[in-house]
Amino acid sequence: MPFEQEMPRLRLRRPTGLDLEAYTALHTDPRTYAHAPASMPDAEGCRDRLDADLAHWAAYGFGYLAVEDRASGLLVGWGGVCEAAAAPRGPLNLYYRLAYDALGQGLGRDLVCAVVAAAVEEQPARRVRARIGSHHAASLATARAAGLVEVDVPADQPDDQPDDQPDSASVVLEAPHLTSLASVDESVLAEVLDLWVRVNEAGGAVGFSAGAPRAAVADRLAGHAALLAEGRAVLGLLRAPDDRLLGSAFWQRGAWSGFAHRLELWRVMVEPAEQGRGMGGLLLSGMHGLARRWSPQTQLWCADYRSGRGLGRFYARWGWNEVGRLPYGIELPGGERGDEVHLARRPQGGLPVADGRP
Repeated sequence: MPFEQEMPRLRLRRPTGLDLEAYTALHTDPRTYAHAPASMPDAEGCRDRLDADLAHWAAYGFGYLAVEDRASGLLVGWGGVCEAAAAPRGPLNLYYRLAYDALGQGLGRDLVCAVVAAAVEEQPARRVRARIGSHHAASLATARAAGLVEVDVPADQPDDQPDDQPDSASVVLEAPHLTSLASVDESVLAEVLDLWVRVNEAGGAVGFSAGAPRAAVADRLAGHAALLAEGRAVLGLLRAPDDRLLGSAFWQRGAWSGFAHRLELWRVMVEPAEQGRGMGGLLLSGMHGLARRWSPQTQLWCADYRSGRGLGRFYARWGWNEVGRLPYGIELPGGERGDEVHLARRPQGGLPVADGRP
């Protein structure tokens, strides 16, 4: 499942009772609790916490993960999302802790980005929140780099971080979330059109070059809206906690005989001002989950992109494979050109085996 995954440097896996020794060593190291020393558990408390983590997995099928260094196989952290004790079925609590010797290497951001993306993919109806001590600058920076933003929580709304209550005033941050629409009204179309134009002007490869007429973009968007009305497409919208539009994309069903087992991914766009904060990964992960819910019988996902912008590395990070390339396959008004690159992946990951026939 998406929460358990292999990353370039880390392995995220479901914990077991055999993790107790390493778990205790991690959570009783005073250096990792320098910002909240009163929260550090003793050995008995570690046993209770690990038992609670295992019980959460048994009850919900997700929870806090053991974080291993892939090169050494050693436990270097603990983190994930879980039900808040004070507000079941409310926002999910995000928690992350790294061993002292693993700090300062960017592993925290890798972990948080992966966990939040998995939550957006698998738990789309749930918000993801983190409560962090206001003085814990490094942890706050990690959360913000992964796309979380500060939110106000009403005083009468339960919200806690049961495994790690900070010792001082805290900041509550929340991750973006994905919503899906099978039909759109004029207000949503206007939001997506504005985003599309901004992406074009920033040099994004979504069918146009910078300076493309707004009317031409609107005509192309109207074509996607028509497919929504026919039931052949679905729109995914990545929104900030305050409901600002951060990204959008479409899934489209094949309309021809022999293509009904496929979905096509179109117009993957992220707000240019939010680039570098993991929004593309959150949007793509959310679209993966949306595809599985909207069209569970689908056997193959397909997409294409224009070369020259490093998109191949981005899609490969999220499990997509290049399956073909047409050199100089795209030329836009104004002379911009690039290869037409084709991608594919199965919903469960990887590629089907080719039949080998010429």
